[in-house]
Amino acid sequence: MPIRHPYSVSSPSTGELARPSADSTPTGRPTAYPVDVVVSLQREGTARLLRTLRSHQVLPALLHPWGSGAAYWSLLREPDSLSLLDVPDGAVTDDLAQRVHVLSALSSVVVLTPGHTDSVDLLRAGAANVLPRDMPPLELAGRLTAERRWLGVSAPARDRHARALPQQVLRPRQLSQGILLDVLLSSARPWCCHDLCLLLGTARAPMSRRALQARMLRLSERLTPYGLSVTSTVQWGRTTYTGISA
Repeated sequence: MPIRHPYSVSSPSTGELARPSADSTPTGRPTAYPVDVVVSLQREGTARLLRTLRSHQVLPALLHPWGSGAAYWSLLREPDSLSLLDVPDGAVTDDLAQRVHVLSALSSVVVLTPGHTDSVDLLRAGAANVLPRDMPPLELAGRLTAERRWLGVSAPARDRHARALPQQVLRPRQLSQGILLDVLLSSARPWCCHDLCLLLGTARAPMSRRALQARMLRLSERLTPYGLSVTSTVQWGRTTYTGISA
């Protein structure tokens, strides 16, 4: 029996309700696929890739655009989640290494890139592997399956419950606020405002700092009645968010 998503969410990529499948782990990962979530920097190109690999059963059917709250929700609920960041031809790649860096804070990341992309910077940014998109489908499916197997035996499970909210605290009903709360609670490191703006923006542009500040203010207002607040420091014009504290 599938678990129930705590938010009523429509996927930005399809408009369909984004929920875990019936073939899922207790935390929601589809057991049939080595990859938990596909994140795309260009929907049309990734949709073609999913159709090509459908018979190999290595990728979930639902793709998510960069910034999808439903994608981040799924990754944060798996201690050893694996995401596929697909970079089709024509996608904006100027800040690709930084995108890999922020996504790797939520999950292990395999990046699919056009053949002309240098993989060194992406690996340094935190990618578990970088594979060319033009690889034969059968070989690509095998590589992704091997990546899941390697992750299972080599990488320590990420602790997603290091900082839990008191039971009396009601979670935000809005998906964007709930994801922001989960990111602050689950990360083992502070978040720079620029990284959060990139994570929560779109494939074309980061969220503005003003919009991020407004979200943080609303989240703090919701937590204040419970004696909690979003903690941050400001230095040289850069705000660093360090988590939730009493």
